[in-house]
Amino acid sequence: MKPSVKGILVVGVVVAVRRLRDRGGVSKQQLAARLGGEALELLDQKIDLGRWYPMQDFCELLDLEWEVAGNRDPAYMIQAGVLTADRVFDRGIYQQLDYAERAERAHSPEDVLRRARLITTITSSFYDFLEVQVRLDPENPRLLEIRYANAAAYSEALRYTTEGFMNQINRRFGSSRCWTGLRPRPDLVVFQLPLPESFSPSS
Repeated sequence: MKPSVKGILVVGVVVAVRRLRDRGGVSKQQLAARLGGEALELLDQKIDLGRWYPMQDFCELLDLEWEVAGNRDPAYMIQAGVLTADRVFDRGIYQQLDYAERAERAHSPEDVLRRARLITTITSSFYDFLEVQVRLDPENPRLLEIRYANAAAYSEALRYTTEGFMNQINRRFGSSRCWTGLRPRPDLVVFQLPLPESFSPSS
């Protein structure tokens, strides 16, 4: 089965690329040269937020937006992730986010782990192919990690978008701490968050 992504993420990039096309930022010829047929067809479809769409088509559109509108600047995609997080929050369809936003500030690594595991349950509703693990780095217990295995289909543009998404979630929880994404190997994406020095891991 081919990797798929939920429409609630697809709609943002479809609207962005459609706007580029309609405003003359990218020609129909350029679109036809850069996008596969199915990705091209998405631009004239109404995106169903609850439907699954091919990951390849989603990433083609995302890469096109990043190159044409963002000049391949990571900051552009990070900001796109911020907007996606706000859209997901404002729709109020993920109880995990509502719960975490109301929860008290975390006071220990264990509190942060529980919250991170709660939030990452959303990931399985966005993507149908990732293997997600939340852990404290064995070599540095004050470094929280969210690890996406089986992530070869997870593009670099999406890695930056996810960074922005997760950092906006942190801000909405009242935290200024930021996640950083990296790709140790082609099929593994890791997001790391440094924990406060005051946190003392349990023995």
